[in-house]
Amino acid sequence: MRRHLQQERRELVAGWLLAALSTLVYLLTLEPSVSFWDSGEFISVAYLLQVGHPPGAPFYQLLAHLFCWLAPTPAQVALCCNALSAFAAGFTVMFLFWTLRLLPLGGKPLPLPAAAIGALCYLFCDTAWFSAVESEVYSLAMLIASILLWAMLRWYHSPDPRGAQRWLLLIALLLGLGVCTHLLTLLTAPVLLLLFLFKWHDARHLPARPRLLPPALLLPLLLFFAIGLSPYLIVPIRAAAGTPINEGHPATAASFKSYLTRDQYEKAPLYPRLWRHRANDALYASDWSGGDTTLAGNLRYYGSYQLTYMYLRYLMWNFSGRYNDRQGYGSPQNGQFITGIPPVDRLLVCTGARPPASLHTRAHNVYFLLPLLLGLLGIYVLSSRGRSFWTVFTLFLMGGFILSIYLNHPTYEPRERDYAYILSFYAFCIFIAFGAAWAISRLHRLLGRLHLHPRLRALLSFLPLLAVPALMACQNWDDHDRSHRFVAHDAAANILNSCDRHPQGTVLFTYGDNDTFPLWYLHYVEGFRTDIRVENIGLMGSARFAALFDESLALGRPIYFTHYAYDHLGQYYPHRLQLEGNAYRLMPQPCDSVAVEPFLRHLDSMAWHPVEKVYIDETGRKFIEQYWKDVLLLTDNLATLGRNADARRALDKTLAQLPLATLQDVQLMHRIAQAYLLAGDTATHQRLTTQLRSILAEQLDYFHTISPSQQAVMPYTLRPREELMQLLQQPPVHQH
Repeated sequence: MRRHLQQERRELVAGWLLAALSTLVYLLTLEPSVSFWDSGEFISVAYLLQVGHPPGAPFYQLLAHLFCWLAPTPAQVALCCNALSAFAAGFTVMFLFWTLRLLPLGGKPLPLPAAAIGALCYLFCDTAWFSAVESEVYSLAMLIASILLWAMLRWYHSPDPRGAQRWLLLIALLLGLGVCTHLLTLLTAPVLLLLFLFKWHDARHLPARPRLLPPALLLPLLLFFAIGLSPYLIVPIRAAAGTPINEGHPATAASFKSYLTRDQYEKAPLYPRLWRHRANDALYASDWSGGDTTLAGNLRYYGSYQLTYMYLRYLMWNFSGRYNDRQGYGSPQNGQFITGIPPVDRLLVCTGARPPASLHTRAHNVYFLLPLLLGLLGIYVLSSRGRSFWTVFTLFLMGGFILSIYLNHPTYEPRERDYAYILSFYAFCIFIAFGAAWAISRLHRLLGRLHLHPRLRALLSFLPLLAVPALMACQNWDDHDRSHRFVAHDAAANILNSCDRHPQGTVLFTYGDNDTFPLWYLHYVEGFRTDIRVENIGLMGSARFAALFDESLALGRPIYFTHYAYDHLGQYYPHRLQLEGNAYRLMPQPCDSVAVEPFLRHLDSMAWHPVEKVYIDETGRKFIEQYWKDVLLLTDNLATLGRNADARRALDKTLAQLPLATLQDVQLMHRIAQAYLLAGDTATHQRLTTQLRSILAEQLDYFHTISPSQQAVMPYTLRPREELMQLLQQPPVHQH
């Protein structure tokens, strides 16, 4: 009994230590402000208890609201809200560790070191870490899912059926809370049912035949599930209060039902797989289906694109390696998985050479297949363990293969969707733990021949396996460390500061998530530029847009469009949209494309936090490059007007904040160098041109390691770089 209590105490302490370590890692790499995509919306609706996009996440919203209270000032609200994800992800690691201890290996609990290896691999895996450092629902949803699995295993192993019923009540409550967070928690339901059937089968062979689910328990279970769903009551209540962010306006029974069923979104059917028919969809899909729309073509599309590219590629990101953070659309050079083994990588990305510094991103991570091989070994080891195998394998299938059938990904998604499959990666870390247990036991036997001290022998058996999560940590740290990143915050602030103030207020129309949600955050949380009314065209509908537009014109309010809104609606206002910073202003009559004086005035209030030592992902880089393009339009106009001093000041300020190292578009770099020449600064022009020649030379050397046949099928070609290199070799033409 004493040994059993000591073992439980060690397990408890180890779990809490893992939670502390995991939470510390996530807090150290936490983004201090708003992120792109849904983060700004989640922070805004949590801070003021507003109504976010359907079907809502009210339990996450309430918890995030409590974390917002910890912020001493509005500027720290985002940091505190992000911290909810860090704590949720950290405790997920703890419950994964305890779950592993409840899955027997050879009739005994999984050894503590092996369980720790599996938990640490989840801690440092790419997808889990990404969601753990920003305000998103996935970390909290995974915490609920992990507690559900742990609680069901506790019920399964409980020898007292009557005393075990409290675990079923907890599970019912968690299922309700899971629905109020994210529906991925429901993917655990088949696993819970499987464990129930296993125990029911065993109970049939007992003399007393205990009732695992007595009729008297059904009502309490429904009650606890309903309590878990109760956070959803805040949605119609707050919608009726008319909060500023009120997506779907679910204040009535009908609108609330529509909100829950996500009626505003397209519904992907289970079949056909080739279901979406927007512009270019058929063309893109034919690359994966072979142009065949029959059943065979649909199956080919599912196997090649939806299963392999949109799921297995993400699995390999987490347990094999990742080439870069550029979104993949089929090109082997963008978003491909790699191994770190040159002969293998040559087949995957068409070259075994390492990308040069100008193409390299911190998201270039390699694990040399070690986590993957441990997981495959674990599948083999666990396959002979009957119920444990089917429990974990069902979870793996539900979070991966089955989910990919349900999601029915169209071509192409607006962003990478690896976060959707996090439950499958969680299950794979369980396999890793069993593979580690097998490897540790074999090492222990081999070291037994050396007659070492038992503790030293145990340590030496464990340390080589600990190198696997340590490698993942070392490779992933730099591209998951957002501790000094303010790119989304600054991009949003610069857009808002591109708009003039007006006594009647100003209207700014947006269109996408990334030019809307960070602005909402600044607006509703930090109280920044509240004189501007930010409206998303895609969310407000044509009738509300027309009404607001006409009202603003009647009152003389300035009307602005972000770049995304300009791309969507600019064709309807030809020659009447004028760039005044990072936004276009609607003018009453035809006008020049750039308003020089307002742009210069706004530029004084536009700025960026230091970015040189900060990891900037593809989304952030797009906003930075767009900022540069806007500045170059300004300086071109200034140079044409002979205002070279003003042009140089604008260029110098931008280059000091956003140096060439933050860019990857060589054509844009060349435009910057040329802008200095037009502005009369030949010294800076020559310095930047020399830097660009060096960048082009190393890129050309790299691209030449790829076979010509592969170059032909990639979306980029050597010709633009070669032509640019030839141009840079010629003496510059001085402007007069």
